[in-house]
Parts: sequence; structure tokens; C-alpha cells
Amino acid sequence: MYQLSAFSTQTFLSENWQRQPCVLTNVLSDFDDPLDEHDLAGLAQEAEIDSRIISHINDTWTVTEGPFTEFTDVCQGAWTLMVQGVDAHIEEAALLMNAFNFIPHWRMDDLLVSFSQPGAGVGAHIDQYDVFIVQGKGQRRWQVGAKPIQSKRFYPHPKLQQTDEFEPIIDVLLNPGDVLYIPPGFPHKGESISECLNYSIGFRAPDQSELLQVIADDILENDKTTQRFSDTNRQISDSPAALTNTDMLLLKQLLQQYVTSPQIDQVLTQYLSKQNDALDNYELDTPVSSAELLELVSQGVTIEHACGVRPVYLDEQNADDDCQHADDMFVFFINGQRFATSVDERPITSRLLDNFQSVIQCDEAPSASWIDMLCELINRGYIEIVDE
Repeated sequence: MYQLSAFSTQTFLSENWQRQPCVLTNVLSDFDDPLDEHDLAGLAQEAEIDSRIISHINDTWTVTEGPFTEFTDVCQGAWTLMVQGVDAHIEEAALLMNAFNFIPHWRMDDLLVSFSQPGAGVGAHIDQYDVFIVQGKGQRRWQVGAKPIQSKRFYPHPKLQQTDEFEPIIDVLLNPGDVLYIPPGFPHKGESISECLNYSIGFRAPDQSELLQVIADDILENDKTTQRFSDTNRQISDSPAALTNTDMLLLKQLLQQYVTSPQIDQVLTQYLSKQNDALDNYELDTPVSSAELLELVSQGVTIEHACGVRPVYLDEQNADDDCQHADDMFVFFINGQRFATSVDERPITSRLLDNFQSVIQCDEAPSASWIDMLCELINRGYIEIVDE
């Protein structure tokens, strides 16, 4: 299990998160890489996994997207192999994400792992998301600049965005176990000093258009009833072509009434729980029965999240307008899938959801329906029984 040491999460959140980049030296002491470059190359050969190789040779940038059947022709010059969503495929890599659980699950995106040759990088660029970059084996030099008022962006390759060079406010050589945090909007670039592995824990930050699209899709897909515009206090208009401030305010209020209604809370929660399509393929070949699970629970059983699984639930839950759940139900989501249990069993359920690993004891006496719910989570591959 990876744990941050000599690190104050409260100080970080109040001084750095979304504000300033920082270097966390040796916060993952005695860091042991959860995979090597051969494991990474194996993932890059899978069609359902997002991978790419970025190379720089003779002032020319090349980006080649996977899956790869061979690497010799594309691994030329100073090159980097990058694989997205590794946390959904390698359990040891997924455990690295848990070290950053002081940020809630719904904000976490995925784990990008890169293997780089000496001198390799992707050039100066700006990301619009928070990222922790963990240094694995080898060394890498990182430079981070101040957040620019405006920046010029260009494409040396159609699939590679870069920005202008910058004056660094951080210029550091990372060693294994060091972590670099970069908030959105800060220009940065890294260059490998030796063969090295880097682990980038990225965080999602939906914008207004994305959230509005989620709401619109929900209305259309579920045939939701919406309120129509009303103007019973209409005054005589001397300028029929004019859209008045009063009318515009009524229109905005109409929108606001819907997007702030309780029924939207679960819609957004469900959307924000969606993480990786690979989780949809975790279903067990040999399902566990409720009777078998009940027998295990009667003896006390240890269970844990499958790799890449990060449950999400709405902290304050109320009955919504379309009766998707009642007041006596506790609802949660895993990868966009909805589950529910009795609100009386929320304590044991939330403990299961909040912690990577939990022990379910016989004296907790969960109901038969709760056992059925846990059985479904296990058979879908979201929760695993730990062999002891």
C-alpha cells in the first residue's frame, strides 16, 4: 500500500491545490514501481487501451497511436511510451491512486504511465487539469512556469499541442518517490535524464457545457417532464422586437429552477461516477451465490475494490421527483451503474465504498437484501474477496 509521508494534506489543500505547483520530496519513501516497461508495452498492444509513442528526432516530432504490434520502427530518437488508464488493468498501479484519496473519487480521472528514454519529453505544454506526477525508476528534470495571462499554443504535430518556452519558477530533478504537483494552466515540461517511469494521477474538472449536456441528455433519454415558460404578469410592450431584461431574467430563472432541482443531483452523481469502459468487462465467469457469500460473512470476510473502481455517492440524499429512490434507500454509483440499499445500512455500505479494503463481520448482521447487493458487486467484478 502506498502512503504519503511527511506530508500535510491540510497545508497542501489550503496553499497549493488549484493555486500553486509544488515539489513533494521523497513523500513516497522507498518507492517500488508497480510495473516495468515490459508490462507497459504489453498494455500498449491491447486494442481497448489508449496508448501512444511520442518521439523527437532531428527537430521533428512524431506521434504514433496504439495498439502496437511491434515497437522497433516507432521507438526512434528520444521517445516516450504513454499508456492511459493503467489503474483499471494493474492492481498494484491502482493502489498508487489510493495515496491521493484526500481528493474525492469523483474528481479522480485515471493513471497515465509513461516510460521514457534519456532526453525524451513531449515539449512545453499546458494542461487544464490538476496532476500529481510520481517519479518511478530513473530521473527526470521538470520545469514549471508561472501561470500566464495568455499563452500561444501551436501544434508541431497534429496530435501534439505545445506552448511557448517559459521562465521556470520550479526547476527540479525528480528521484524515485518524489512527487510534482501541477495545477491547471501552468506551463511545464519534463525531460528524462535516464530511462525512467513516471506516473501521472490526473483529475477531472467538468466544464459548464459538459454538465449541461449531461442534463440535456437525461431529459431526452428519460423523457423528463419540464416546466414551460410562463409570463402571467405581462405588461404592454411598446417595442415588440425587444427582449426585455425582465423576460431574460424569467428565462434564466426557468433554467435555474431545473438545474438546481433535487432530481438533478443523482443525475450528475451517476455521470461523475463513470470512469473507465474497461470496468464493464470485469464480470466473473463463475458467479458467487448469495448463500456462499453469507457463509463467508458469517466467518468474517475481507473485501476490497477491484483495480480502477472508485465508488461515488451523494452525501445528502432526498427523494427525487421521478421516484428513482425513496427516503429509506441509500443510493450509490460505480462506473455509471446505480445501486441501492436500505438507509439503515448506510454506515456499513459507506464504509465499503469509502475504503479500498474492508472487513465485514458476522456481528454486523447485514440483511439478506444487503448480501444480495454485495453479491452483485462481486459478480460484476467491482468488489473482490481477499484470499487470506
